[in-house]
Amino acid sequence: MRIPFSLVCELLDEAYALFLSRKDHKAAVRSWFQHHRDRINAHDASLSALLSTLLPGMRSDRVYCIQATRLEKIIARGLCLGSSRVAELTRYRSSGNDVDLADCVERVLSITPNCVPRGYEITVEEIDELLHSYAAGIKWSSPSIRATSSLLTQRNQRDLEQVYSRLTPLEGKWFTRLVLKTFEPLIFESNQVFRECHPRLPLALKVREDFSAALELVQSCKGTFPSHQTNRKTTGDYLISKFVPQIGTKIGRQTWAKGRSIKHCLDLGHGRVSVEYKADGEYCQIHVDLTKGYDNLKIFSKSGKDSTEDREKLHSVIKSSLNIGKPNCQFQKSCILEGELLVYCDLEKKILPFHRIRNHVTRRGRFLNTDADDRVTPHEHLMILYYDVLLIDDRPLLHVRHSERFQLLSSIVTCRQGYAELVSRELVDFDRPLAASNLRNIFAKTITRKEEGLVLKMDIPYFDFFGGPCSFAPQCIKLKKEYIGTFGEVGDFSVVGAGYDPNKAKQYKIANLKWTHFYLGCLTNKEEVKQWSHKPKFTVVKVVEINETLLKSVVQFGNPMAKPHDENAQTELLIQPGLELNPKLTVAFTNPLVFDMRCFNFDKDGNTGFWSLRFPAVSKVHFDRDWMDCVAFDELQEMALMSTTAPDLPDSQENLEWIAKLEGADPRGIAVDAVSQQTTTTASGPSQGQSFQSLRQSTPQLPSKDTIARTAVPEQPSSVGLSFSGLRGHEHGDDGFSSDTQTTAKVSQKQESIDCPSDHQGSQTKRSSQNIHIQDERHPPLKRHKPIMGAEDPINSSSQGGIGQQSRNPLADISGNYSQARTIISISSQETEIHKPEVIDLTLSPEIHPLSKDAGKSRELDISTIDEYKLDPLTSATDVHLSRPSQHAEGHSGASPEQGADALSSHEGEKEGGKHGSQSLQPAFGTISATTPAQNETQFCIYTARGCKFSNTSIILAPSLHGGDLEVSGLLKNHGVQNIIVDIEEWLNDNQGLLETTSYKIPQSETIVLVDSIANGTEMDGILSRIEESRKTLPSDRRRWIRIYDWHVLKYISILEDETITKKYYDGFSDPWTRWYCGLV
Repeated sequence: MRIPFSLVCELLDEAYALFLSRKDHKAAVRSWFQHHRDRINAHDASLSALLSTLLPGMRSDRVYCIQATRLEKIIARGLCLGSSRVAELTRYRSSGNDVDLADCVERVLSITPNCVPRGYEITVEEIDELLHSYAAGIKWSSPSIRATSSLLTQRNQRDLEQVYSRLTPLEGKWFTRLVLKTFEPLIFESNQVFRECHPRLPLALKVREDFSAALELVQSCKGTFPSHQTNRKTTGDYLISKFVPQIGTKIGRQTWAKGRSIKHCLDLGHGRVSVEYKADGEYCQIHVDLTKGYDNLKIFSKSGKDSTEDREKLHSVIKSSLNIGKPNCQFQKSCILEGELLVYCDLEKKILPFHRIRNHVTRRGRFLNTDADDRVTPHEHLMILYYDVLLIDDRPLLHVRHSERFQLLSSIVTCRQGYAELVSRELVDFDRPLAASNLRNIFAKTITRKEEGLVLKMDIPYFDFFGGPCSFAPQCIKLKKEYIGTFGEVGDFSVVGAGYDPNKAKQYKIANLKWTHFYLGCLTNKEEVKQWSHKPKFTVVKVVEINETLLKSVVQFGNPMAKPHDENAQTELLIQPGLELNPKLTVAFTNPLVFDMRCFNFDKDGNTGFWSLRFPAVSKVHFDRDWMDCVAFDELQEMALMSTTAPDLPDSQENLEWIAKLEGADPRGIAVDAVSQQTTTTASGPSQGQSFQSLRQSTPQLPSKDTIARTAVPEQPSSVGLSFSGLRGHEHGDDGFSSDTQTTAKVSQKQESIDCPSDHQGSQTKRSSQNIHIQDERHPPLKRHKPIMGAEDPINSSSQGGIGQQSRNPLADISGNYSQARTIISISSQETEIHKPEVIDLTLSPEIHPLSKDAGKSRELDISTIDEYKLDPLTSATDVHLSRPSQHAEGHSGASPEQGADALSSHEGEKEGGKHGSQSLQPAFGTISATTPAQNETQFCIYTARGCKFSNTSIILAPSLHGGDLEVSGLLKNHGVQNIIVDIEEWLNDNQGLLETTSYKIPQSETIVLVDSIANGTEMDGILSRIEESRKTLPSDRRRWIRIYDWHVLKYISILEDETITKKYYDGFSDPWTRWYCGLV
């Protein structure tokens, strides 16, 4: 029993009436399916035909090439209409009638209805077969549709004409809209329609996005589905085993959400998130079937169309990247991958804008809308950017977590720059306190580099087969600048004309509506019009629609003085062929309206040749502004070039500004991590209440130890330094320092400080009661203290207590930047005296080049409460290097409050050790390099001497790097690195390299592990695991933090320190440490 088309028309008419009365039509849909369940489940009924009828917009594979004007002639011939009835049929063309072509057809058939014999009514299956056969003869239809033309009866316009002679008025109205492939403004919720057909059909259509294939999959499992009482896991396992992808049938896409702010993204996401840099290209779902010989590729577009023929130039790139036909191909039969089609230029070494794709991709063998585009150069070619894999051989991966899928993708793809690459990504743990700061920094970097945006992917399966509470939640988040607040605003544009679309007019509940589309124009002779009142010449740059609220205000308050376009003499309008769309410009405004526009980006539309707004939207309509003040054409082109052209080098100032803007874009203008930023020392961007100047004085942190190697990290942290100077028994320069030696210890406070955003200087003033002054290395305060030689105060160790008894200020009084500053202590080694400070003006840079005449000087601050230090005569003339874990690493370790308390306790203990410890320095194994000048000739960095980034650093080389690698050895020698550890096992077994010193007397060197993460990633993972395993046996309060970098950081630090290199570039990263950071343990 087939389904009569009249029953479907009854549902459509009822739902449409409910929509017009602003009522929900879901209950009507549910009731209709329940009432006609017997007909729907009949053996000769076609659910595929029913779905194609109720959801015509989902049949992107069918193309009819029929618009309203052409369909109007088909209807007139099919109904044998006279001139008077043809005039009635064409009433929809006139604006203000509130009817479309379908309404006119219903009216004509109501006046003179067709005589349809009983039993001759048309059915849903018959209409679907007619439209399928008609689409099979259109070359724009998908290849699968065209391939069925030989199996079906050829249909043409005569068949459509005959159908109209069998329709009732109600059927004629909805059949007209079905041919035009839109029921707007009525739209059914697709998932509800699918569930009414079968409860498992929504999931089946995700796995196989084709009505026939999905229904076949459901029918094959009929009678074997687990009952509703079965637990969720059993049901999910069953669905995973049965609902598997099919090669040649497109897989549905994941659910996406738009990120409206950093806080919104954190609310939507959870766990470890893959932050991928989104490329501006065309989506590709690639199916590879090796059993089909040479023609083994099929490529689907985002809409579901088979674009294999159109993207023929990409076939060789895909086959080469997957090693198809080669022995090292990593799959045997088939695979399904997702990627982005892009255009790459070998000469410029970059991806070209989106509009360049149409010059390389045909549409059914033709290049469309390319007349005004630049010619294709020999350096341009297509490339594929892979970002997911959904099937490998007989193993479906839709239920596998994203991290595992990406690992499998990396194993089967051979990358080649500019041809086939993997998406660049970074990992952010949304469960960590620093997630907001890390994501904000990454997004700000994306904006300053003029990239499209980010895609955030949780580490979850592609589809949820278990029906959990988050089964309908978005799996991916798109984060673009234009999605947030007012970031996408462009400016005011003149509205120079309008057009009318009857189908669009039906969506507005406005009587006698005359305009639905508005033409934006930009003056090309703005100065001539202003100075000499010339005739305004506008270039139309875009056609836009506006929402119902704004349209009502235009109708009520706008007075643009509309004239028919042909009769307009007050303005001159230039409309390029690419903008002569349906509806055409019907009226010109001699007194243009002013729209405040926003857009996603800028692009060059086909057959225009100039930059225009991409995905524009009207945010406001201004009735109090003059069109003469709107954006001119030259201004628009300049604006577009600035927005789409990435700078040669990243602008750190612009990056900081965007961080501040992103913080202000969170709800109520308060950054989501504002509270955590005030209780940690990590914030890279400005928090609520923090001035922009204080932002620039802050230093970012490294990520937590759980963040894996490719996580983005800020720049190398600055440490807190203690300078022991003025050692007696040696010659001194004029400044009172030893001209031969200085004993320097880099120390970091092992405590979490609280940022006091209201008064940063005030927090330092509170500390001055103990004469401890904090100074940022890169941005020092305006004043600093300098000791006055000869003005000495004795230290009363019993009352002052020295370092060991130094009182600790309340956390609320501690500056959030305390750990990122440098403290310098001036001490005499043989006199228990502290110099009273003198405040001097700080006008010079705090960084003193080691080779300058002031190289022997050191930036100093006083601590008036300190114990007597007596150094061993032997070690007083030596350089001792030993590092302690910096607060910068501690702050990013994700330590809990309890761990922070342990760190504070450890810090106090270390102070006590400074008071009661031994009077001589004792070297620790593998961490101290102590040599006297008489015994060994000290080698310094060839670029900065003692100021090298690797000074006072112990370097541990991975086994693969100390096997005669001359480049690594040469780089270490250039930087003056002398303490090199090659036997990591011996160093770990001793455990002293993993322990912190218990006394401030012993300056502990910093330890860095260098690995080859590119050529030997498994070795790096093993070293990380080995160090972490060794640390477990040590006291938790004395474990050191050790950073791991790729050995290429040596080369990039050379670029940083070499003053002869004026143009510093680190592959788009802010500094070498960020570029080659691998991990933290």
